Amino acid sequence: MSLDFDVFVVDAKPIPSAVPGFEEAVGPATWPPSTSTLISDDDGAVLVDCLITVEEGRKLAAWVKSHDRELGYVYITHPHADHFLGLPEILAAFPRARPVALAESVPAMREQISPGYMQVWGGFFPSQLTDRPVPPEQLAGTTIPIGGSSSATVIPVGTTDTGHSSVVHVPELSLVVSGDVVYNRTHMWLAGSTPDSRADWARALDAGAALDADTLIAGHRDPRATDDDARRQIEESRRYLTDFEAALERSATPRELIDRLTAARPEWANPYTLWVAAHDLLGAKP
Repeated sequence: MSLDFDVFVVDAKPIPSAVPGFEEAVGPATWPPSTSTLISDDDGAVLVDCLITVEEGRKLAAWVKSHDRELGYVYITHPHADHFLGLPEILAAFPRARPVALAESVPAMREQISPGYMQVWGGFFPSQLTDRPVPPEQLAGTTIPIGGSSSATVIPVGTTDTGHSSVVHVPELSLVVSGDVVYNRTHMWLAGSTPDSRADWARALDAGAALDADTLIAGHRDPRATDDDARRQIEESRRYLTDFEAALERSATPRELIDRLTAARPEWANPYTLWVAAHDLLGAKP
């Protein structure tokens, strides 16, 4: 059997800005570029994460169909709705596919599609989201079959930019699909973070590094990134957390934090994410 993977990437999407001065200084606010990964052999496939808007879900479903593989499972890596609101479009195209997630993450995913949360998400993406959101089912255990003879292993890693995060490991491909555990040349979501949650995220990166994979597909990947090298991405994500911690301690205003993090990363994707974190943690100061 021929085990392989492919990646579907969507560019950053415009969203309303809630940060004073961002559009004047940088340009339109955006949601970060995102990925969905198809892992397949000759007998079937697993899709990891499935984006957010109806249009993205439809395009993703057509892309999966183009691979001419029966989709058996859709695995959701963590409880952020931008990774699974596209699920109804996938299931419309592949009604036999089973949407699954870690058992402990499913309640938080259900909360993400409650009316209150859907109103919040709809504020980012007006008239672009499904009105029939679907939560995943609980995955029994930590193994997902890929077709008839291969499988992927789910590794729970705890808190990253949200709780109950996980990565998908396929040793035969030396592949990890990381959800939001690792970002590829894209500013990491640290709004609402604390010293403890950032330390937890660093430990999650250690768990990913221990898998010693060659290739890692980040849930948020700059389309301009030169490669998907696992070790580079994990090290860069570690350094981002370390630099953020040091800059936060030394900064009295959002702009100081933004300037310190941007100085070494002037070309990284989605600076709006950094601005949101800076204003969240340091207040709306000049």
